Amino acid sequence: MNKKIVSISLLTILGIVFITTFLLKIFEIIYFNEKYYKIPNLKSHTIEEVKKVLENNELHIEKMGEEFSDFPIGQIFLQEPEANSIVKKDRTVKVWVSKGKALVQVPNLTGMNYLDAKVIAEQKGLILDKVFTVKAQGKYNEVLATDPNTDTLMTRGEKISFLVNGAEQIAEITMPDLIGLSFDSALNILTKNSLIVGNVEFSSIPEVGKNVIIKSSVKSGTKIPAGSAIDLTINN
Repeated sequence: MNKKIVSISLLTILGIVFITTFLLKIFEIIYFNEKYYKIPNLKSHTIEEVKKVLENNELHIEKMGEEFSDFPIGQIFLQEPEANSIVKKDRTVKVWVSKGKALVQVPNLTGMNYLDAKVIAEQKGLILDKVFTVKAQGKYNEVLATDPNTDTLMTRGEKISFLVNGAEQIAEITMPDLIGLSFDSALNILTKNSLIVGNVEFSSIPEVGKNVIIKSSVKSGTKIPAGSAIDLTINN
């Protein structure tokens, strides 16, 4: 057997092997349904747009539901499998469609304790921004106003600020009855009750004892802040 015949035989054998492998691969593709596609990025597209993209790709699309997201209403914001995944033909691609950004209504937090109001705002999905304090009448740490205002529609994740009463709560004192007491006795009682003497005036009523209190600027029994100044009128 000469070399030429051997070479032809080898080429023939290699050709048969190649053709057989190729035919087997075709058989596998047909029999086992092995036709592959790369999943495109469907996010930010509508269902209708995606169906047109996939109609020639032998892939199917299934809408799984709608949720709030940062994507505009009607756009796909989530897909499974993810973009660039390699899948066989006839694979179903699951998608979720955006309902737009979730809106919340600012509740009425005015008059509440700031810590309680903060918790409610965070439960609504709002983020604390700034807290401004002023000294005002009312309870310490009381919410005086919010920005945005009550009933404003906001997107979850937006910021809300508070205006809070930062004045320390002052103890209230019941004004004692000083009428008929000597000035020294009245001074002692005021001091014990965290009150101070304000202006002192003198008057003269013959039928009343001298050097006794005949009038005070605050009526006895009245609730007043500790440290208040009390004006007195003394009979001379």
